[in-house]
Amino acid sequence: MTKPAHISSHGSKETMLIIAEDVFAQYSFAGASIRLIAQRSGMSSAMVSYYFGSKEALYLNIFDLRLKEVHEEISRFECLDVDPAKKLRSYLAAYIGRVASNRSFHQLVRNELVTTQHPFIISRLLEARTRIYDFLLQMLRCGIARGYFKTVDEEVFALNILALVPSLYTDHLPAHSHLNQSSSSNPANRILNYVMSMLYLKNHNPLKVNCHE
Repeated sequence: MTKPAHISSHGSKETMLIIAEDVFAQYSFAGASIRLIAQRSGMSSAMVSYYFGSKEALYLNIFDLRLKEVHEEISRFECLDVDPAKKLRSYLAAYIGRVASNRSFHQLVRNELVTTQHPFIISRLLEARTRIYDFLLQMLRCGIARGYFKTVDEEVFALNILALVPSLYTDHLPAHSHLNQSSSSNPANRILNYVMSMLYLKNHNPLKVNCHE
């Protein structure tokens, strides 16, 4: 069961959010019900309705929480005063870790992008994904300009990261791969090391370039 990073599981409302995220991921928005969420949480349907009003309001609360975490994470890294290579590596580690620990939410994201059932949520998701994409571009371009990274197609590279990481934790293919069979590294570290190895120059000579990190 996934757990939002910034809330406690002790309160009734918080417990419902945690459980509802997993129920929606398993059954989809259409297949989930207030009754099922109440049963899973050990509470009454009336209590769920008291806190959230409706199934849709509960669903929207999950997205509000998770997308707030995305924006807060980027804001923290934007203020980080380190070189672009360290910043990118640290951000990717946090990004991969967040996706890995929030698999239910990213299943919800996939469902929404396929069904387009809630246009408002789609708009919020695209806004968050665009911010991640723009932040990745900024770090890549800065790293190239300052001599930390080799020249790559920054846009394609950023898009690959956005596509690769969530798919590894929501698709069934990784279960048939050897990502989880390495004794020396976990899957997140293997992904991170591979991505960074595609960027690093063997003998880089950092330049003093102001690229607005």
